[in-house]
Amino acid sequence: MALSQEAAAPVGRRERRKQEVRERILAAAEKLFLRQGFDATTVDQIADAADVAQKTFFNHFPTKQSVFAEFANGRLSVFEETVRAERARKAATRVRLERTFAAMAEHVAEMSELARDLTLHMMRAQPPEPAGSEQLSTLQATLGGLLEDGQAQGDVRTDHDLGFLSELVVGAYCMIMIQWAKDPSYPLRERLSETARFLGEAIAPARR
Repeated sequence: MALSQEAAAPVGRRERRKQEVRERILAAAEKLFLRQGFDATTVDQIADAADVAQKTFFNHFPTKQSVFAEFANGRLSVFEETVRAERARKAATRVRLERTFAAMAEHVAEMSELARDLTLHMMRAQPPEPAGSEQLSTLQATLGGLLEDGQAQGDVRTDHDLGFLSELVVGAYCMIMIQWAKDPSYPLRERLSETARFLGEAIAPARR
């Protein structure tokens, strides 16, 4: 037992060291992205700011785009956690949608320039970033689960395919985010709130 504990200790230290270096690279990349934008930032600049060799950078991230994906996935995780929390609460689907959109408006506002730069880069990337396609798929699946719950409790229409409804909701959400990314003066909170209310009415069962 003593031998295995002794062997495990260096491994634990190595993992902590790797995580510290990874976080340092991400912190350096975030500062550079905020200061000069994603496209203008190079791997050399990130490595230099993080005080690591370029080889060390590539040990953690195969490309600059993979750093981008890390930030994008962080924002996506917040969205998933928000929807998961809403699904655990008893509420009408339209209310869950409104609260989800409101929470994301606050989160994105906190990220501000970084969120704007990430959104614009994803929109303009040619060919499209794999992270962007994965995000859309995850957004659709996440909101699809919320809408499926709504169908089960009777406040989401069933005369349209669930995939179509989730595409509709995700499309509206993403368009608002793109508009905000393009225009710093765009009223993000107000538009997301209005969009959530409109979507809540659009996905509700038809009144007879």
